[in-house]
Amino acid sequence: MTAHPEHLSSNPPPSSLSISTPSLASHLPPLGSSPTPPSFLRSKPAGGASQPRHKRLSHLFQRGRSNSDRERQGGERERVPEAVYNPPGLIKIYADALSTGANYKSVLATKASTAGELIVDFISRYGHVLQQPTSSLEEPEGENEKDGSQNESGTPGHHRAATADDFVLCDVIGRSRSEAKVHLVSSGWVAECRRALSGSERPLLLMEMWRPKEGFERRFEIRRRDDFEREERERLEKERKGEANSTADVNAQARRFRAARTRMASGSGGEASSEIPEKTVDLRRSISDMNLSIRRRHGNSSRSGQGEGDRKNVKSMLLDDGEAALLPKEADGNRDTERDLERGEEGEGGTSDLELLSQSLILPPTDRPYFLLLQGYDEKKDFVLYIMSRSTHIFGRTMTAAERQKEREGAKNRRKREYLQVDTFLSAPDILPWHLLVRRGQPFTSSESAVIRPFRGGVVTHNGAELLREAELKTGDIIGLGKHFFFLYKDPTSARPSVLPWLPQIYAPPNLSGAFCCGACGRSIVDRQAALRDYLQSREPILRYHPKFEEQLLKEIVEKNDSLHSEGGALAPAYLLALCIDHASRHLAPSHLPVLLLKTANLIKSLVLEKIKEIGDKQPENQQDSHEVSTLSIEAVTTELQPLMFWMSNATELLNFIQLKVQDMEKDWEFENLCDPALSADLEMGSEALTLLDDVIMYTFQQCVYYLTKTLYSALPALLDSNPFSSKSSGDTPDEDLSSMPPGVARVLEVYRSTLDLTRTCQLHPDLVSQTFGYLFFFSNASLFNTLMERGSSSELFFSWSRAVQIRTNLDLVLDWLQGAGLGDIANEFFRKLSITVNFLCIPKTLLIQSSWSTLQEDYPLLSPMQLNHLLQHYKLGPAREPPASWAPPEDTNLMTDIFESFLDHPPLILPSEVSQLQLSVPIPSEELYSEVQRVRTFLWNLEQESLPANQRIHHL
Repeated sequence: MTAHPEHLSSNPPPSSLSISTPSLASHLPPLGSSPTPPSFLRSKPAGGASQPRHKRLSHLFQRGRSNSDRERQGGERERVPEAVYNPPGLIKIYADALSTGANYKSVLATKASTAGELIVDFISRYGHVLQQPTSSLEEPEGENEKDGSQNESGTPGHHRAATADDFVLCDVIGRSRSEAKVHLVSSGWVAECRRALSGSERPLLLMEMWRPKEGFERRFEIRRRDDFEREERERLEKERKGEANSTADVNAQARRFRAARTRMASGSGGEASSEIPEKTVDLRRSISDMNLSIRRRHGNSSRSGQGEGDRKNVKSMLLDDGEAALLPKEADGNRDTERDLERGEEGEGGTSDLELLSQSLILPPTDRPYFLLLQGYDEKKDFVLYIMSRSTHIFGRTMTAAERQKEREGAKNRRKREYLQVDTFLSAPDILPWHLLVRRGQPFTSSESAVIRPFRGGVVTHNGAELLREAELKTGDIIGLGKHFFFLYKDPTSARPSVLPWLPQIYAPPNLSGAFCCGACGRSIVDRQAALRDYLQSREPILRYHPKFEEQLLKEIVEKNDSLHSEGGALAPAYLLALCIDHASRHLAPSHLPVLLLKTANLIKSLVLEKIKEIGDKQPENQQDSHEVSTLSIEAVTTELQPLMFWMSNATELLNFIQLKVQDMEKDWEFENLCDPALSADLEMGSEALTLLDDVIMYTFQQCVYYLTKTLYSALPALLDSNPFSSKSSGDTPDEDLSSMPPGVARVLEVYRSTLDLTRTCQLHPDLVSQTFGYLFFFSNASLFNTLMERGSSSELFFSWSRAVQIRTNLDLVLDWLQGAGLGDIANEFFRKLSITVNFLCIPKTLLIQSSWSTLQEDYPLLSPMQLNHLLQHYKLGPAREPPASWAPPEDTNLMTDIFESFLDHPPLILPSEVSQLQLSVPIPSEELYSEVQRVRTFLWNLEQESLPANQRIHHL
């Protein structure tokens, strides 16, 4: 009774192969719970490289110590004297505001010393300074000491003793007189700003943590509180009345002009050029500078007699012909107008006119791209120019509190995205926090074009057409954001287009879509017919369609290309479906692609399950005719397996192609907001589509190897019984190519040959071809080995040298033929166990008798102790000859294992991971596939024309 493999039951078994789809979510390191300092306080590594995580967090944690160690360390520190950890320091307190000639006094303080304590210390140690007469206290010192305790109201001539509440300690930032541009005092110190410290502030800690910027210094001054408050009131009153000093006026004018430049140029700093005329540069200065220049010219004219010409030049630069409305009067030689210009600072109208005029004459940059606002939402907030100062430019709006919280939650699950900072904030309600990205390959180089890409959910138009995917951006293009904003993109570094790219979109018919996709907008009927003819005859891998025809398109593809007999070729379904997916990924909404992927995978899976059911119903065992099992021919098997092998090949190519699209979706998922449930749902749908295609490949692979091994099971025993040295019968061989083979060998090779032809006809992926034959060789090795071990224990002379030589010869014929077919390496790997066993039996009897157990086990390690002992015990040495004692295994040898090979130890199915054979970057490769693409294009065009009114239809010739 021969050993029957477990998987060759009456019905195909459920799959024991498992396919693991790799996770598309990235693993991110957990965030630390300790608070981190602001980014501007953290030190950065040289060169801008990011530091390793353990270095970035090393200052937050005490590595190598437990919590108890840190607590114990903190307790020990509390017992150490405070002077060790809080050393004292000297603070210089200047008192020249209290007493003329008093420079500064040094006071000993610690980090815990407050401003109130320092004032008390200063009063107690330097009271003589406080008692000297000052500008606000001119009474004699004696009277102050005598009557101070009785005059609480502070009447003139009598002063009470000074207390800490009468003084305030000021934190003053300034610089020495030699470095100051404007000398406000006669001393060597110029104060820029000052602030009164509260009694609880700690000056020494303030000096350590907040330092003035380079070129400035800090010092502490003690002043009388009444004097300080009076001076502050006077300063605020002057600011309210607009009575600022001359320096403040210049600064205010400069600030107004900088604000105007910001509104116009959005931070541009590169418009100055040597090619700009010298007098035009004057127009780009502040109004104060212009007024000074006019006065300077007027003063020069009185000395040189050329003032009138200069004023005319100024006037001609400010105004063009026909723009007299900007000034009260315009006429050559009108001295009233010139006088108004010269007195621009004195008259309110002149100043405002010049300010407005200077803002309108700001020139755009000449060395970097910019966006010109054509239509905005809020005139008070919208700028005119937005400069592209980086290689990437992002439009968006300020996030709400809820959106910021959502963003912080999403930041925990992704890497830091510094490149997503918004450059231009817009105010319309339909603008997303991240709405549009503009990117250039290299910063501001004419050789690199820009690309524009909307964020998920952002409404963007490009030259009037809705933008759903990344597209090329050229100078002169018009970009629309939401319903309100329109920008004109200008790149001074690139060539200006001869035709405005957005002009044809104005004449776009409302219902034109599908085959043209607005590519024929604005053309005449004749031009559109020519464009249609070029599209239908093009060999470019393009298939355009409208989403409403998608269901009919998919049905047409799978019904007309469902077998090898279709005219499109073996990979026609995968190629056409890939064209549909590629079109959706480029021209349809981003949310449509995952739906199409899932729909395609479900369609293929349903077709495959139907084919598997049809093949199962045709099997003899399911027709209650078990006698036909042994006569199942390989020709019938391969004919039935053609649909399964066909769809396994197409599903494999689609799997690799869709994997690339899902990877792009994953990049979008990482690039955009990870908290968006729509993005996560799309990614889930893409992963589900990949899983369905995995199942399709697994089902078809299992069914193919199941029916092939059934045929092999009936053909393999002849390989052990056939005598290659006897005369053969030519009628026993089914193929002329195998006519020279012994009948037993020819039957086995015919199964291998027919399977190889089937894989080549279906253009199966090379990785799956090798795995298919790997499984067949695994089954052949295990089946022949088990048959050999089972029949060797009978009375037949299987374990003998003569029979072993015949089997060795048949096996060599099979391996040689497989080597010539390109399967030699796979065959040698999986036939190793059978080949070693046959080699063992081919050992001459005289040499085998002299061998010991240890020697044989060392020479044949693939044989288990039980299998080796079985071969030695049943080896035919001759009549009445017992095995020699040297063949006996040691007493501790485990002889309780099975002598047969298991059919469950088959190699796992590993799906191909390399790039798909569907190369859509090259023209259509074959004529039959080209004809099928043309037929599908015509089918789609007819559907589109039937959906249009009769007056809008285009008939091609």
